[in-house]
Amino acid sequence: MQAPTAASTAVFYDGRSAEMICAFVDGNGALCTLEFHETRADTGEVELFRGVEWDKRAPGGMGLLIPQAGEMLAKLDEFWWMWREGSLLFGQAVHSPLVLAVVLEGGERLVERPVIAPNGELHAYAWRGGRLIRHRYVAGRDGQPSVSAENVWETATAPLRSVCAPVPGGDGVLIGMVDETGDVLTARVLLVRGTNVTELEGVTEGRYRLMGRHRMGVHVGVKRRPALGLMAESRDDGAYALLEAQFDFAKGECVWRRTRMEFLAAGSLQSAGVFFHKSQNTPEAFVLAVDGVGDLVWLRKRIVELVRAGVGGDYGYPILTTMQNRYEAVGVGRETVLRRF
Repeated sequence: MQAPTAASTAVFYDGRSAEMICAFVDGNGALCTLEFHETRADTGEVELFRGVEWDKRAPGGMGLLIPQAGEMLAKLDEFWWMWREGSLLFGQAVHSPLVLAVVLEGGERLVERPVIAPNGELHAYAWRGGRLIRHRYVAGRDGQPSVSAENVWETATAPLRSVCAPVPGGDGVLIGMVDETGDVLTARVLLVRGTNVTELEGVTEGRYRLMGRHRMGVHVGVKRRPALGLMAESRDDGAYALLEAQFDFAKGECVWRRTRMEFLAAGSLQSAGVFFHKSQNTPEAFVLAVDGVGDLVWLRKRIVELVRAGVGGDYGYPILTTMQNRYEAVGVGRETVLRRF
C-alpha cells in the first residue's frame, strides 16, 4: 500500500487504448480521482480529462489502492478502491455507502494486484499455502452486497513472487508466478477464466536468483500471449540481468530472453521495477531502478539514464504506460501530474 499522501495509480487497458488513473485522499479525508488521457502518443502529451471528489471518506492513516481493469472506466458498472488494516482487507464501491471486508488468514499473501471484473465485481487474489484464493466483492447495485472466498487453483507451495493482470477486453485474468529452485528460476502463468484455469511453465537457463527489492512486470495482449519480466542477479558474480519469459498457450511453450547488464556493478541498485508498454501483442519491457545514491534511473542498452534525482530508497514506482510512452506520477493530491521520460 502506498502512503495516503501519495497517489495510487492504475492503468485501465482494453487492448486498444490505455486510461491512466491516480487516486488520493485530500486533507479532509475525501477520496479523489484524477483521470488522464494521452492526447498525442507521438509526442507523449497527456491531459487531465476529469477530476472527481467522491462522496467517500478514507479511514485515518490508511493507504489506498486502486485495482486494475481490462476495460475503460466508462464501460464498467462499478469502480472500487481498497485498503488494509491488520487481517482485514476492505473494499468499497464508489456508488455504494457500504464498506465490505474479508478476513485474511494468518500467513495469507496477496497477489499484486486486485482487478475490477467486467461485471463490476472486485476480485483480489491471494495465497493460502499452495491454494490460490479469489476474494469476491459484490457491490449489490441490483441485489445484496456480499463478499466471498473461493478456491481457484492449487499447487504444492505458494510461489515466491506473483502478479496479476486482467485480460484486455475480456473476462479473465493472468496470474504470473516465479520460484527459485536450486540455482534456477521457474516461471509459470495461469490464465483464469471463471473456474477454468490453464497453466504453462518454463525454466530459465543460467544460475540466477531474484533481486531482493524488485517489482515484477507482466504483459497481457489481446491475443493472450503473455510475458513476465523480472530482474535477477547471477549466482556466480552478482551481475544483473533482465529476464523475460514469453508464453505461447497455443504451442504450449515458454521462450526466455536474457538481457545482461554487466555495465552495472554488482549490488549497486537499491531496488528495480520491470514494466511493459501496453502493446496489443508484442511485449516491450523496460527497467527502472533506484541506484545507490537514491536516484531513479532508466537502464537501457548499456546506458544508465537519470530520470529523477533523490527519490530515495523507499520509492514506490508509480509508473504508468501506454502503447508507446512511459509516465511517472509526480506530486501530491490535486497537484499530481504525469511526467513523460
